[in-house]
Amino acid sequence: MREEAQRMKELQGPRAQLGRFEQFVRSELGPLVAGAEPLLTDVREGIAAIFPEAGGTRLAPKEHEARHEKLVASMDELEDVLEALQLAARSGHSAAGKARGGG
Repeated sequence: MREEAQRMKELQGPRAQLGRFEQFVRSELGPLVAGAEPLLTDVREGIAAIFPEAGGTRLAPKEHEARHEKLVASMDELEDVLEALQLAARSGHSAAGKARGGG
């Protein structure tokens, strides 16, 4: 019972959520995801620092706050970049459809 509860917690944890988010972004953007990769790396590092694995070292409160602020800034920037990439991906699909006589 304890193992199942731990597994459920891990499935819902920030690292798991980020993993699912990254998979979704990659499937939506395809090769354009390269434009977001530096920010995804920043977010990954921020999540790892703020939410250490079991047995990992927790940050001191001031460091935690600083990392949290940086993570929020990275996520805000990532949101803007993903919106732009999504528009580019959609316009690319539209242009490709028009070129083939669709769309």
